[in-house]
Amino acid sequence: MGRIGWLLGGLLGLVIACPAVRAEVNLPQPPVPVLDIAEQLTPQQRQLLGRQLTALEKNSGFKVRVLTQKIESPGRAVRDYWGLDERSILVVLNVLENNPLDFNIGMAVREKLPRVFWQELQGRYGNLFYVQENGRSKALMETVNAIDVSIRQGGRASVPGIPREHWLFTFVLSIGGGLVAGFASHGRDKGGYFSWKGFLVSSPMWFILFVAFGLGPVLTRSSDWSLIAQNFGGFLAGGLVGFLIPSPKRERQDPNLSEG
Repeated sequence: MGRIGWLLGGLLGLVIACPAVRAEVNLPQPPVPVLDIAEQLTPQQRQLLGRQLTALEKNSGFKVRVLTQKIESPGRAVRDYWGLDERSILVVLNVLENNPLDFNIGMAVREKLPRVFWQELQGRYGNLFYVQENGRSKALMETVNAIDVSIRQGGRASVPGIPREHWLFTFVLSIGGGLVAGFASHGRDKGGYFSWKGFLVSSPMWFILFVAFGLGPVLTRSSDWSLIAQNFGGFLAGGLVGFLIPSPKRERQDPNLSEG
């Protein structure tokens, strides 16, 4: 009961914090998984979400419910209406907010999807630029899809999928890692052309750029091998360019230059 009390208290706090007015709202009977009070979804979208959430609950035991609100809100009535508990997720879309997405999750859900997951989910689909470009309905649909996929996968710490601008950032960092590795591999000894020592000594820097910031975000968020291959290609191309960049030490070791 302690966990359930924590969940219900958080739910009430969420509803109270919302700028919507808590008013009497006629809730449909029997209960439906999507309450589109703000009318942000088409009938087809509501039906699709309803089937998706019903199937998810049947297969996983986790209950996901969706509420959109504007001026009026059902307030604490949703607690009993949906029977929310520690295995429940309430997705709220408030059209009065710049970032319209908010979540209330039970303790059992946190074991599968930690706080960082919800922060990233809100930042990805609830940010002002995404909502302006794609609309609130798509933001809500993509949010529910991400939750669905993540629960079916047994839980995860990051939101599935990677935005194109995020991938481009990892691609640039992969190229940067290659440049560092290639330039550090210039031969340092007389007659040497490639320096394994330089390559290994510089490994902390290019490893962070390429593996931690270049490959890591892609591997944890996407199974698209083409993105991974492109980052590898960027690293190799950057390494080749970095290795071919003239270095003063290499020029001094060039016998043709010494004869001149």
